[in-house]
Amino acid sequence: MESKTEQVNDGIHSDAARAEAAEPRPKDAARTRADILRAAQKVFSTHGYTHAGLREIAAKAGINVALVGRYFGSKEKLFEAALDDLFTSRALWNHPRESFGREVVNQFVSSDDDEPHALPILTQAAADPIAQALAQALIRTRLIGPLAEWLGPPDAEARAGQILAITAGFFTYRMLVPLEPFAGPLDPSVFGWLEKGLQDIVDAHA
Repeated sequence: MESKTEQVNDGIHSDAARAEAAEPRPKDAARTRADILRAAQKVFSTHGYTHAGLREIAAKAGINVALVGRYFGSKEKLFEAALDDLFTSRALWNHPRESFGREVVNQFVSSDDDEPHALPILTQAAADPIAQALAQALIRTRLIGPLAEWLGPPDAEARAGQILAITAGFFTYRMLVPLEPFAGPLDPSVFGWLEKGLQDIVDAHA
């Protein structure tokens, strides 16, 4: 027969085990958040903000829909987080300044079709006023602003906009609406003028 001390200790250990099981570990929480973001990025890029459902996102992430609300609060917040994650994880200003043009074109050419991208989400967002407003705000604060700061004067914001226009157009006709000569293996001449065009914008500060 267990002593009272042993019973108390067993009770404490049981309570601790239950508490540990009820509270997700940080590693699991980070993985769950990442799974939700990736699922949301795919659903938003396919169905758009209006028709994207939290249940579908949860199912794609392999979790209960209640967890989506726990991690992100609302569909709007999830949309913002999904776009922000794509903007920051593939930030153009992470490339070396001296080889910016080549690095960016390489990034697009070697892009995996199965990987989520921001542009399909932005294209779909144009059909919904809420999503459009959220996307515009994020583009300005998370893309134009940091890229302009990285570029530096003169005309930093205008040059940042030029880079986004070129990269968005290239991605559109390579991935969304495949069009020669951008689809498939890229002709060296096409690669060359894209690289030069982007690099010239970066080097305009010199």
